[in-house]
Amino acid sequence: MAKSKASVLMLPMSLDIGGAETHVISLAKGIQSLGWQVYVASNGGQRVQDLNEAGIPHFAAPLHSRWPLNMARAYRIIYDIINTHRVDLIHAHARIPIWISEKIAVKKSIPLITTYHYPFKSGFPWVHFSRQGNKTIAVSEVIKEYIVREFGFDPEKITVIPNGIDVELFHPENGLRKAKLREKMGISRNTGPVLAYASRLEGDLANAALVAQDAVFSLSRKYPGIMLLVAGDGKDFDSVKARAHEINNANGKETVRCVGFVLDTPSLYAASDIVLGMSRVALETMATGKPVIVFGPGGVFGPASPENVSVLEERNYVSLNAPYPPTSPALSKFIEDLIENPQKRAILGDFGRQTVVEQHSEESVARATERIYCELLEI
Repeated sequence: MAKSKASVLMLPMSLDIGGAETHVISLAKGIQSLGWQVYVASNGGQRVQDLNEAGIPHFAAPLHSRWPLNMARAYRIIYDIINTHRVDLIHAHARIPIWISEKIAVKKSIPLITTYHYPFKSGFPWVHFSRQGNKTIAVSEVIKEYIVREFGFDPEKITVIPNGIDVELFHPENGLRKAKLREKMGISRNTGPVLAYASRLEGDLANAALVAQDAVFSLSRKYPGIMLLVAGDGKDFDSVKARAHEINNANGKETVRCVGFVLDTPSLYAASDIVLGMSRVALETMATGKPVIVFGPGGVFGPASPENVSVLEERNYVSLNAPYPPTSPALSKFIEDLIENPQKRAILGDFGRQTVVEQHSEESVARATERIYCELLEI
């Protein structure tokens, strides 16, 4: 086996559904393909399976918890991993892992890279727990501006690198494949259009799922075959599922289906006509050639298109400062427009695929990240 360039330990909080978690999986595989030895430590989750299949070692550590005893335990685990495997560099992806690993990095005299995926809570006392590391990656220009303004980070030490998407895994499927996937999911041929909403189902994100359900419920009067697949899990899953039950009872049939955690998201998108979501969900959908309505707790942007793509790129396709409120009427308007215009759906799908291939491929993101690694390690 060829000798690796160097070794890196990646530290997310956990590895269940979520944009940051999926980014870590994608980046770990991309960096490994470039010849690095990659290790990952986290509180675990269903996405650990992806690392196992790629041959990337994963270590369990309670990096999700602010409880002092758990933080002390995580510190000892990370410290032992670094000693045992002679780790050359740490790459931390959330505030708790950053806080813990900063102290280890200083003690062991190894570089620390931090990635900020979204606007962590600022103000007192959070500003004192937000660390920059030797180098910082922000996933968008908006996040870079935020961490400079709110945490006082040095902008010269920040590089903007967007999320990376595996464009071989997320690719367009033909109509026959869509039909077979729907049949496998128990969706009848008379059902349609089929929409999907994917997100972690907690707090404001769960509220957005409720808005998506209400939008589809309102449209079901005009489009009786419409169906929404809600993919995701979290502490508010039961309340989201309860609303789906109410809607289905009101319509006398299944209009909303809560499918829980979905590992095979390419099939979810392939079975759908339109996807609702933001951040990584939006980019993955675009890679599959399907139209995506960028929507979340911050509001509605409408479909990703040539008219708004520059604004969406600046904010990593999140709903921050969206021009339309996160309400059922606002969302319904965009859904109905796409239902009524299949040609528009096809054009937007082609545009989305091209955008992701050119600007967000997994390989390009891995190479951009590797350049920072090499700079810090002087290799």
